[in-house]
Amino acid sequence: MQHQTIARRHGEGASTMPVWAATAAPGPELAPLTAEVEADVLVIGGGIAGMTTALHLAEAGIDTVLLEGGQPGSQATGWSGGLVAPDYIRHTPETIGAVIGRQQGERLTRMIGGSARAVFDLIERHGLDCDARPEGFFTPAHTEQLAHSQRAYANQWQVRGYDVRFVEAREAREQFGVDRYCGALRFGDGGSINPLGYVRGIARAAQGQGAWLFAESPVQTLAREGGRWVARTPSGAVSARRVVLAANGGNARLHPALERTVLPLHVVQFATAPLDTRQREAILPNGGAFTDKVPYLFTARLDAQGHLISAFPNSFLVRGEKAHLREAARRLKQHFAAIAEPRIDYIWEGVAQVNPSFLPELYDLGDGALAIQADNGRGIGINTQLGIEMAAAIATNSREALSVTPRVPQPIRLHAGAAMLPKLLMSIARLSN
Repeated sequence: MQHQTIARRHGEGASTMPVWAATAAPGPELAPLTAEVEADVLVIGGGIAGMTTALHLAEAGIDTVLLEGGQPGSQATGWSGGLVAPDYIRHTPETIGAVIGRQQGERLTRMIGGSARAVFDLIERHGLDCDARPEGFFTPAHTEQLAHSQRAYANQWQVRGYDVRFVEAREAREQFGVDRYCGALRFGDGGSINPLGYVRGIARAAQGQGAWLFAESPVQTLAREGGRWVARTPSGAVSARRVVLAANGGNARLHPALERTVLPLHVVQFATAPLDTRQREAILPNGGAFTDKVPYLFTARLDAQGHLISAFPNSFLVRGEKAHLREAARRLKQHFAAIAEPRIDYIWEGVAQVNPSFLPELYDLGDGALAIQADNGRGIGINTQLGIEMAAAIATNSREALSVTPRVPQPIRLHAGAAMLPKLLMSIARLSN
């Protein structure tokens, strides 16, 4: 998918394409697959998980082919908010042990806690041009009760050696330019990036290491033939001993065992016109990015051009482009006194694929096939880490490198109804906001 972006100017409508389409560095020119080829490993999906896997497989000397249905980052990656957040969604380093076992919980905590560092290390190592901002990621507390819990939560990370601390209310106000929070957790290794530029840069690095990357090559069928996996596209085919499915929500179309295993969380993302000097001095003056813990969540970050990028969950109560624009403006005015009349230049809808556990998942599909499903709103860091680990596991023929134990997928019961639940819950949250 080629993004054509028209910014809002002099009363024109806001672009419905992501701001990243206008600001990301160009990626490598990738051709469609037009032949029948063989490889040791086939990776399907050109987002962060797939590209990171392909890069590290190629670095390990593994013959690798990657197929992407559009262009790198043209789906969930390029439509995300670009936050690098080394944190759990629903769990803590202490509570996760009760869910998956203490030893496995500590492994997962190390992976999540180190995920932002992995992103910025990868950017530095390969010189990726993606507006990397390792300025910290914050989760503000909107009640004193939550602030109290977060102080203890910070200690759980600190005793494990991570740069996490609680920021009291006064410092939070100065940091965000927002007057409504009682404090915040600060994850010092976190920050933000241009996600489209990031995945394009990884693609260029993977290509440079010898990975074969093909764009505009949607997989029509994936099946076992003669003891190998064969993926057929409109104009070619790939035969491989092993396969990694990294198409996120598209995994279900590739293998029947992955049908009905995730739930969609629709999020409206938007970017303002570049802020003026006065606004930049008041809003996130020290950089950083944040996502609060209010059910009807609010998030904010700045990019190199001065766009303020934010989001709100989609609901049944705010429908259509005009309503989305009004809601975006309302939320900005609600949070930032420095923006009296927000101008929205870009507004687009992304989809976070949510596992019922709110944890990253690896699925074992048998016969040398594994699938990565790890979005949950924390996809940039976690998918980077899982791609690195997946490549190491394949290269060493050992699963010791994996922080997530692969399991057999199980469909979500009453999936059709459950798929409506995130939007229903966000509608209820919108009523209370």
